Amino acid sequence: MYRNILCLAMGLIIGIQVTDIFEFFQLTEAGLGSTVMTRIAEEATPQLPSEEELARRLYNETRVLCMVLTMPKNHITKASKVKRTWGRRCNKLIFISSQEDRELGAIDVGIPEDRENLYLKVRAGLKYVYQNFVEDYDWFLKADDDTFVIMENLRLLLYPYDPEAALYFGHRFRSTFPQGYMSGGAGYVMSRDALRRLNLFAFNNTRFCPPNQSSEDKGIGFCLQNVGVVAGESRDEKGRDRFWPLSPDSMLPTFPNNTWLHKLTFFKPVQETGSSSGISFHYVKSHEFDRYEYLLYKLRVFGVPAAPRLLPPRLEPRQLQDQLQVWSEEKSNNPNPVLWVSSAQPG
Repeated sequence: MYRNILCLAMGLIIGIQVTDIFEFFQLTEAGLGSTVMTRIAEEATPQLPSEEELARRLYNETRVLCMVLTMPKNHITKASKVKRTWGRRCNKLIFISSQEDRELGAIDVGIPEDRENLYLKVRAGLKYVYQNFVEDYDWFLKADDDTFVIMENLRLLLYPYDPEAALYFGHRFRSTFPQGYMSGGAGYVMSRDALRRLNLFAFNNTRFCPPNQSSEDKGIGFCLQNVGVVAGESRDEKGRDRFWPLSPDSMLPTFPNNTWLHKLTFFKPVQETGSSSGISFHYVKSHEFDRYEYLLYKLRVFGVPAAPRLLPPRLEPRQLQDQLQVWSEEKSNNPNPVLWVSSAQPG
């Protein structure tokens, strides 16, 4: 009797209806009382959203337009593979080419195909994106047709930052100008304000943004720096790169030594390269797109469930300004001898 009175008092304290308590007494006699209390406890415990639910939320709240460089001979090979794999996770996907292809979604920007014309081709592509889509999306990704991008991880990186802040992310290289630039092969992503500044101020000023640079990524990086766009930090908490300028074969299990990459990268490389929140890798062969799609999105390891997670908080305006200030003052800490690539230096 005393046990029942105690249970009744506890139920009233925690707000359980009296009828539920009487039901519990009845089920206790049948040996089922623990089941009812377990159900009540489960209903009272808040459930964290799954990563799938958060990824769907990010898709709508962190909208990314993907601009992929390609050429006519790659339309039915690499470019179509991009469209069938990671490209379908973009909020908007367009291909920049020298030949229109409506089925693929390729735009002819009027620049002849030549490696020396890559910089002009990217400028033309970014002008097209600005003129047609600048207000429709938050972030603008430039990638090559041999790049694979994990869009969910990209959005997770971008989520805390206001797209009206002047910044961009990617794998950062050293150069003769202080901020350096982001690798074109690994892909770089710029905010709406960065795209706006690039088109309104940089492309219209030959001193800020010379029109004749042969290196696409370095040239765009130079233009962005000169109009106040800050190179953001895209490495993870252990200093591991999320944007890879090389393929996984070259980057795993450790950062490659005695190559052009370890001399050109902005930050001192860490030995471990396998970030669990990696975003992109480069030099993907046509037959590898389906392989990465399977390994990343279909293969599951039994007994290794994903832990529930929350999205990182969005930065308040003052926090964002402080962060941009810190990033703008960063200096390269790469102790390796400087390697300047053979292409012309901006400025």
